[in-house]
Amino acid sequence: MPRSTARHAKTRYQPRHARPSQAPARLAAATAVGGLLLPVASTSAAYADERPASTVRVSGPGHAVKPGSASVGIRLLSDGHYASGQVVEVQIPEGSGWRTVAKARTGTDGLAHSSLSVRRDTRIRGFFRGSVTEAPATSGSTVIDVEDFGQRVVEEASRHRGAPYRYGATGPNAFDCSGFTRYVFSKLGKSLPHNADAQRSMARRVSKGEARVGDLVFLDNAGHVGIYAGNGMMWDSPRSGKTVSLRRIYSSNYSVGRIA
Repeated sequence: MPRSTARHAKTRYQPRHARPSQAPARLAAATAVGGLLLPVASTSAAYADERPASTVRVSGPGHAVKPGSASVGIRLLSDGHYASGQVVEVQIPEGSGWRTVAKARTGTDGLAHSSLSVRRDTRIRGFFRGSVTEAPATSGSTVIDVEDFGQRVVEEASRHRGAPYRYGATGPNAFDCSGFTRYVFSKLGKSLPHNADAQRSMARRVSKGEARVGDLVFLDNAGHVGIYAGNGMMWDSPRSGKTVSLRRIYSSNYSVGRIA
């Protein structure tokens, strides 16, 4: 006699609890403690807004700096407390956005230190991309002030006030006119020939109306050279019996050159 098969044996029943859970992501993970099933916090993006609020503050040197390396500090706080061990970024404007130029990791005081190469006034901001435990944040911006090259030229020239004129002298105790300008610019990393006319040849010609502090002033058909100090004044080493001084440009017949 053929063996019969019960109808219910063909039924493949899937209980409801076997289906994928629709519970929120942070409740989907659980652990058993003392026989109880307890939810474990999740890092799901859906709950990223529940991470502690972050605050970023950025600071520069606090004073005008010479072109070169400038120190930058970025402090990161989470809900008002120092956030350590986090990577923060220094950014500068680029086009319509910002570009990261340096990164550093915060210490126990929430502070990270970095340096930035600057040649002119540079706007910066601090940026934190966020982490598993901290929310992203962006600081306000601040400007690193860089000393104007021309002003530095004039400041160097003024340090030699009173040095006597001596033909052929290139300093530092005595100068002729082109020896003086040559010495001053050499202190700022610029190499000039020891001849007024040769200095005029290598300088970029600018109009009198465009003259800026630190430009070279050529007089007597480039037989004499001084350093423009603004308001019709110049620093120069004039002639025998005179000393380096700040005085008015003595002729209206002069030209102006700029050293790049």
